[in-house]
Amino acid sequence: MHVLFVTQYGPRAASSRTRVFNYLPFLRSHGVECDVLTILTDDLLAGSQVIASNRPFRKMLYYLRAAWRTLFCGARMLRRAGQADVLFIQKVIFPAPLRWCLRRLSTPVVYDFDDAIFTTEIRSGHWLARWKEARNTRGLPAMLALSQHAVVENDYTGEMAQRFCPVLTITGPIDTERYRSDQLREGPGADGEGVLLGWIGSGSTVAYLDRIRVPLQRLTVRFAGLRLLVIGAEWSAPGVNVECRDWDLEREAADLVACDIGIMPVPDDPWTRGKGGYKLLQYMAASLPVVTDPVGINVEIVASGESGLLVEGEDGWEAGLARLIEDGDLRQRLGAAGRDRVEAMYSQGVQQDQLLTMLRQVAGVPA
Repeated sequence: MHVLFVTQYGPRAASSRTRVFNYLPFLRSHGVECDVLTILTDDLLAGSQVIASNRPFRKMLYYLRAAWRTLFCGARMLRRAGQADVLFIQKVIFPAPLRWCLRRLSTPVVYDFDDAIFTTEIRSGHWLARWKEARNTRGLPAMLALSQHAVVENDYTGEMAQRFCPVLTITGPIDTERYRSDQLREGPGADGEGVLLGWIGSGSTVAYLDRIRVPLQRLTVRFAGLRLLVIGAEWSAPGVNVECRDWDLEREAADLVACDIGIMPVPDDPWTRGKGGYKLLQYMAASLPVVTDPVGINVEIVASGESGLLVEGEDGWEAGLARLIEDGDLRQRLGAAGRDRVEAMYSQGVQQDQLLTMLRQVAGVPA
């Protein structure tokens, strides 16, 4: 079986890494010939998207480059698709002319997306963001309509996709071997002194930390030495001991296992309900007890009181974090249960078998 993958980004981007690149060794070991075309390779991603994040002119140049790369890679895809048994498109929304060509291919298409890109991203009012939202709202249904199967991250996005084609739900997955629990350092004392909270993300989501600014300020007064490690973005709050660190693929696992508690504040809106909870999977794989809002797939990933805590509002966040800060045994117990839960339900080893089975079915290849 030969699968041609078309990814939006290179392996340094979490969505393409976890939804395509991490599968390739497994698929190849099971006799699948895999080729990959990438719209925005890692050098283009780092050189354009990240730098342009807060600069409208540079962002426009980024979108223009992305549009050109989409057409260029789309033309290469059409030339090579006839040699493949399955065309697997990860998150790329091709323009109407390329979609017209795709509909006329005999090669079956599988479409994978990991965010609620069919809804409005309420985080930005810039005209480029509004253009992107309008394109996604029209383009995603069109991509799904020409696909024989879709792969999504949760029931919220799956409900939309199943109006067009059969759906396989794969949450994450996460390579749990990168976050080995025996790497964890000795935790702080039972009085909570020196507890390290951890948050990982990007500039697009770091504003969610503002939701717990007040609880963090109160907790810093209550507990000596309480610190917050922010990985992948810049954030600060008066009175809170914050260390900001650049994200690095080779270092992210070590950064997380050095923490004591993983936090994921998130608002409840159409965009966040479609998120895949990958931060939670990372924390739990690192054996960290997690604290998060009961939004979207979070309520499925976290068994509250067993593998983490689901909390609401400023008082809920303060009480939940205080409970974990004060109780080292509870942190250890919830962290271990979270690790077990991720290994059993969301690990790459569990999910990759489902993907291979689906690809064989779409290609008409016997198992």
